[in-house]
Amino acid sequence: MTDSPNIWVTPKVRTVAKMLINDLHIRDGEGLAAILCVAPNFSNHEAVTLWVQAKYSINYEKYSTDYFALRNALIANVPHYLQGDTW
Repeated sequence: MTDSPNIWVTPKVRTVAKMLINDLHIRDGEGLAAILCVAPNFSNHEAVTLWVQAKYSINYEKYSTDYFALRNALIANVPHYLQGDTW
């Protein structure tokens, strides 16, 4: 994942988003933004990053201290048929 100049997020969000992308083997491309309720003009990696920022904004205490709660929330948002074997 390359750092996108198209979005601004906190360094911690960028780091956690990269962890999720690597952990779940999320390919860059298109389509995930709509599923995560992010503007559809963003790539999959950008969408995950913006989604993490939104989760931190909504419930920082929960998601900033519990990576697996954030990971599970992301998995719950993606339909099962789109999840790979590693999810």
